[in-house]
Amino acid sequence: MRSNRAQGHMGRRQALCCLGGLAGGLFTQLGQAKLVNPCRSPLPLAFTQHDAYIKAFEGLHLEQVWDVHTHLLGVGDSGSGCTVHTNTEQWWHPLEVVRRKAILNAACVATHSESVDAQYVNQLLRQIQDFPAPMQWCLFAFDHACDSAGQVCADQSTFHVPNAYAQHIAAANAGRFQWVASIHPRRLDALQQLEQAKANGAVAVKWLPSAMNIDLRDTRNRAFYDALHRLDLPLIVHCGEEKAVPGAGQDALGNPLHVRAPLQAGVRVIVAHLASLGSASDDDRRSAPQRPAFELFTRLMDEPAWRNLLLGDISAI
Repeated sequence: MRSNRAQGHMGRRQALCCLGGLAGGLFTQLGQAKLVNPCRSPLPLAFTQHDAYIKAFEGLHLEQVWDVHTHLLGVGDSGSGCTVHTNTEQWWHPLEVVRRKAILNAACVATHSESVDAQYVNQLLRQIQDFPAPMQWCLFAFDHACDSAGQVCADQSTFHVPNAYAQHIAAANAGRFQWVASIHPRRLDALQQLEQAKANGAVAVKWLPSAMNIDLRDTRNRAFYDALHRLDLPLIVHCGEEKAVPGAGQDALGNPLHVRAPLQAGVRVIVAHLASLGSASDDDRRSAPQRPAFELFTRLMDEPAWRNLLLGDISAI
């Protein structure tokens, strides 16, 4: 007769197996229900010749129209140096398996493709053909999560896109892509990396604090903020709740009010998604109640001191 401990262990294994099967079955059912990305491209001619499409671009200097929130992703199969957490391929982490499938499906990349890096970039290039030149897209690098000492925490990094790869893809498609560096401010060589990124043509720096374990209020960031200001590089910061990239899982670090720290150093800050999801602690109130993150962001927008520094992007809204 098996011990209770052994039975419990087998029960957990069976449960995990069932969850993994359910995850795969769920995605299959979504495909049958036609809820997955049909990957249609290019836009129909009737659409691009429609009055609404034409008028949307009238009067714009297209060379000044930039999409400032374009994610780059890869698995390293092209030598890119990109990585994705191993959990996303392990059936005993069913939610992470579904996350990987959903992201690749959204990017029109086959789940078991042997050329994920190239297919991802090719799909981006197909999509931008639906917009008039010379509009441009800013490709994000994405740094690892790091601890307070600046050591890489690979196990807390959902994915990683090196600066060099983002720079390479942008250079290979000059005129349509710019690139955005991602540098954790606690890295020992963070300032040197920032200087190099600027020299290599980076147009901004991207942080996702909750996933990368970055506390915007950390006073040790001041040298990094001063360098951003001196180099005239904006900081693109995800605020509010994060659903796609769990990473370090420090949700409180996405509080929009924390953005005051780089703003006070004169850094131009773009709050991604207008902090439109979730809630955060209202640190301006003594009791610090939870308020919608978007409400806290709009409070900052109403503060005169940040009038020429604080911006927001409307990606994924």
